[in-house]
Amino acid sequence: MKCFTTTPHAAWRETSPATATGTGVNALHVEGSAGPALLGFGGCFNELGARELLSLDQARRQEVLAALFGAEGCAFNFCRLPIGASDYALGWYSHADTPGDYALEHFSIERDRSWLLPYIRAAQEVRPGLAFFASPWSPPAWLKEHDRYNGSRLRAESRVYATYADYLLRFVQAYRAEGVEIAQLHVQNEPNSDQKFPSCLWTGATMRDFIRDHLGPRFEAAGETCEIWAGTIERGALLGWQPESLEGDCYHNWAHTILSDPDARRHVKGVGYQWNGKGALAQTRANWPDIPLIQTENECGNGLNSWPYAFYVFDLMWHHFNGGCSAYVYWNMILAPGGESTWGWKQNAMITVESSTGAVTYNPEFYVMKHLSHFVRPGARHLPLRGDQAALSLLFQNTDGSRVLIMANRCNTPVWMEVEIDGLPHRLEVSTRSLNTFIF
Repeated sequence: MKCFTTTPHAAWRETSPATATGTGVNALHVEGSAGPALLGFGGCFNELGARELLSLDQARRQEVLAALFGAEGCAFNFCRLPIGASDYALGWYSHADTPGDYALEHFSIERDRSWLLPYIRAAQEVRPGLAFFASPWSPPAWLKEHDRYNGSRLRAESRVYATYADYLLRFVQAYRAEGVEIAQLHVQNEPNSDQKFPSCLWTGATMRDFIRDHLGPRFEAAGETCEIWAGTIERGALLGWQPESLEGDCYHNWAHTILSDPDARRHVKGVGYQWNGKGALAQTRANWPDIPLIQTENECGNGLNSWPYAFYVFDLMWHHFNGGCSAYVYWNMILAPGGESTWGWKQNAMITVESSTGAVTYNPEFYVMKHLSHFVRPGARHLPLRGDQAALSLLFQNTDGSRVLIMANRCNTPVWMEVEIDGLPHRLEVSTRSLNTFIF
């Protein structure tokens, strides 16, 4: 058995934990069916992160990339891309900003060659098999009711829906031509959020109809292998935006509305949840056990990158894996100190880069991610635990048979934990305020 421990005072140390013969009383044990095969772990590529990474000299840049994507680092293998501007872009844009261009004659990903594609390619050099999913924050503004990137809706016109379906297909094809294969297309980032940043309002019914009548047939006619997913869903409804009887009901508003239509369902290969969408995991898994689920965006914090929030992120991971998710994806991997967006929102990041000095800081959430992603490999299965400390622990079995146990101890005192592995109880001491990974 190996053990790696991180505390607020000492990060990522290989340790020899105190052990004792277990009694078997209240020992952690596997109870229930193994989860789905893991797609993996990753983060989202954004322009602000690209700017900070590319500001570094070559040596430090490679250090950061190795920490995120290398075999000795987080070994990220499954990452998210924005289609056009996200809220962490340098400015708002789409890939078809010419009004009235329904034939998309002026479609272009040229903007991405400045920031996103260099960032992505640098990651691919470290992790050649890197997989991606993508989602738009906003369609081209001229396709929307109010011709703006923030909020509003697609105009309810057949030619608008047809153009937008073609726009999404062209993005997938254009990125493939650049050597970036997109495995999953999620129809809309947070489709019920009227935000200050690029966003677009949908209902479950309009997303269902768009997939059924436009996007699915368009992908099918093109022989497109990129999967269509119902994502990324983050809560039930914007107040006043959906019928009163459904407000706040994430499952019924989204997954059930979309998947209950058989003609839409045949095009939908999975559901992506983030933020408060986690409340719909149990119902989705119960009603649609064969539909894959992934977590699509880690909750962003407030830019302070504190240890209390890092422990909260571990709890989020616990919730999503116990809810049946097969991937966990961080939000901003790299940001400047304070993590401030172009419109003033401060958010956490795994790594902080001070471009003026070249200083690189690995924040607490970097280690939360690494304690899982470094050891838990694609294809692994989550094993549900019951017993003492089960709410603080995650257990996975890799395809080579090794088992990886991760435990977060928030307490100001050490904790003795028993875990039953292959019928034998092991009693382990877990140090004060620590993250721990045990490899059996």
